[in-house]
Amino acid sequence: MLRTLVKDSAIYAVGTIASRLVGFIMIPVYTRVLTPADYGVIEAVGRITEVLGILLALGLAESLLRHYYMAKSEDERRRLISTTFTLNLTVVIVGSLLVLPVSPLLARLVFGHERYLHYVNLAVIGLLVGTLIELPLTLWRAEGKAWLYTSISLVKLAGQLATNIMLVVWLRWGVYGVFLSGLVNAVAWSAILGFAVRRRYGLALDSQWLKPVLTYALPIIPMWLAQFTLHASDRFFLTRFVSEAELGLYALAYRFGFLVSTFSGIVELAWRPLSFSMADTEDADRHLRRGTTFILLMAAWLTVATATLSPPVIRLLSAPPFWEAADYVPWIAVAYWFFVAQNPLSTGARLARRTDLLAGANVATAVMCLALSFVLIPRYGAWGAVMVTVISMAVLAILSVVVSQHCRHIEYDGTSIALCFLLLGLSLLPSYVRVSNSVVDAFFRGSYVAVVGAGITVWILRRVAKHAGGICVFRRPT
Repeated sequence: MLRTLVKDSAIYAVGTIASRLVGFIMIPVYTRVLTPADYGVIEAVGRITEVLGILLALGLAESLLRHYYMAKSEDERRRLISTTFTLNLTVVIVGSLLVLPVSPLLARLVFGHERYLHYVNLAVIGLLVGTLIELPLTLWRAEGKAWLYTSISLVKLAGQLATNIMLVVWLRWGVYGVFLSGLVNAVAWSAILGFAVRRRYGLALDSQWLKPVLTYALPIIPMWLAQFTLHASDRFFLTRFVSEAELGLYALAYRFGFLVSTFSGIVELAWRPLSFSMADTEDADRHLRRGTTFILLMAAWLTVATATLSPPVIRLLSAPPFWEAADYVPWIAVAYWFFVAQNPLSTGARLARRTDLLAGANVATAVMCLALSFVLIPRYGAWGAVMVTVISMAVLAILSVVVSQHCRHIEYDGTSIALCFLLLGLSLLPSYVRVSNSVVDAFFRGSYVAVVGAGITVWILRRVAKHAGGICVFRRPT
């Protein structure tokens, strides 16, 4: 299982890393074409569409994955896919009728005015159309077609990059060009993927699958909304309590810190189908333990790399007004290790199909996050948002473990988890070392990451690959 996880993750990583690299390569261009205030506007509108995307997705992608392996015949599987696709299309149509009329209200809610309404409308329409793309890609993940998924992702990325350069850089349409580019690509790919796959499976609602699909999927909506609160609510507070320029700096720092979560996104593409497919096998718990240990250790090393290397990278890629963003990155990266951790550590609840309990843990954490934001962000600004993010992500990881172990107990490698916490401390250490010479600073940081990376690689090879069962594990209390 571990070998398959690594292999499929590597394939999925090609498309995901390419997407992130293009985003970072475009930073020198965008930071000279757009202002920090433009970044702030893009960030705020993006948060609106993220909320709507959670509602419109309806949790159907993960529900399709979970039940795909429960179908006992090809005919059952076909009816499951057709039912899920029909639900997806119905939600998009109903969502269009409900959301577009209230877009002025959404603009006033976020900005306090309607000056950016045209940006909101473009983003919302692009989201509605683009929702039809996710399920075909999810189906290929379930079928184990990692290369097909990645190939399509790379072609999509090339189209997105081409339209961004044409509209934002060449035509100088600024923020408007960013959202228009998203709409153009959403229309194109929904036509290519969405309609083609739906034609293959048809449109129908099967009563056998309708209830279990919705029972699993619906609790994912409040769970994802709660996670959105953890990811993005600080930006809504910052728009009211700090300048747009400070919001832009924080948004850039968040983009670097979020790289740790990008690793989670890569692995999840392979981890979720693998964990669901082996849920009832004899060695399921052993394989789940090994996979979880691998994910946590690799995420911890990536946290060290992100926190250590972000200052010279930000200075290299961006204009001087953006350099202060590097101060926030290490703590945001640590926060996102906890977010990565809650994903594999919540597998037990997902296998037991208790997404309702996971939703409760996420909602409780989101309520705490909002309470902390009310207290800390008005007083400390962007640093208050950093503190809220770290505390909230850590609490989410703890609650996810407790809930998941209640549903299906899995013994995890305690020694490797302790090593992860040591690595989190090491990730913060370079932020307190100031070297005036930029070349020496880059050499020091690169060497630091290389040494830590070598150590963690040796540990993974010895403990995970050979005897990941471990001699130090978290055991069920007697």
